[in-house]
Amino acid sequence: MTLAAACGTTPGAPATVEPGAIGTSQNEAGLREAARAYLDAWSAGNTAVICGLLEARTATEFTAKVHAPDCPAAVHVLYDRMSPEIRAGFHEVQFTEVTLQPGETQGHVVVGSKVPVLGNDPSTSWSYKSGRWQIRERPRA
Repeated sequence: MTLAAACGTTPGAPATVEPGAIGTSQNEAGLREAARAYLDAWSAGNTAVICGLLEARTATEFTAKVHAPDCPAAVHVLYDRMSPEIRAGFHEVQFTEVTLQPGETQGHVVVGSKVPVLGNDPSTSWSYKSGRWQIRERPRA
């Protein structure tokens, strides 16, 4: 399944900014950029960036878990459950560690505070696939 098929589109959803070149550098800076964009997208409810930075398999699992027709609809399910304070707090999250594994196609990002959409787990795993860093963890509320 392609990333586009996993993410789908939601009719009537607000327009969002596409991920573009976010996280395309296969280095620590690219991973850091992708992780920051992912959290900022949750703050703004930007489904295109969120779904674009999820691995296709992860997007499919996430969509099924919340019983949504596609990834953007699944994002809205979680986003709508969050208070404005939680959403705003995503901008304040700091990274305490960003590391690449040998070969630079796997990486980990550790955050310095609890992040609900990450399941309050401070560590996230990322993969460099299809020319972009993508998070491997399924969003949680």
